Amino acid sequence: MTHQKKLITLALLMVIFTFFSCAEKNNQENEVVENKETKMEKTEKKEKMLRHVVLFKFKDESSEEKVNELNEAFNALPSAISVIKDFEWGINDSPENFHQGFTHCYMLTFASEEDRDSIYTPHPKHQAFVASLQDDIEKVFVVDYWTNP
Repeated sequence: MTHQKKLITLALLMVIFTFFSCAEKNNQENEVVENKETKMEKTEKKEKMLRHVVLFKFKDESSEEKVNELNEAFNALPSAISVIKDFEWGINDSPENFHQGFTHCYMLTFASEEDRDSIYTPHPKHQAFVASLQDDIEKVFVVDYWTNP
């Protein structure tokens, strides 16, 4: 190989090396940014929230139609009361038989005790819902807690 070809080959190798070094550095920087974003997302998700868990044990004589009607009424509260940050519900499906007759479970999420106590609890829609339960609920079990992310 001539001296000129060796220089050209060396120059090309240096360009290739520089290119791959820059690409690797760019990839590492992108990973750092992605990791920071992931940590930020986790931090945001770790914000403490107030959970309000409600379980119903319906009276044996309550019709399925009435139970469904009450369930739909509870499900309508989040659209009527803006301080409810999240809402989910379900029907007991545990095979352990520890439910003690409680069949319907609802979990509401609030940002603060003030939202729960000063807005949700006295809200006319909530009060009307509670009043509508009186003839069909045998027991209610309520637990409120602050999440520990």
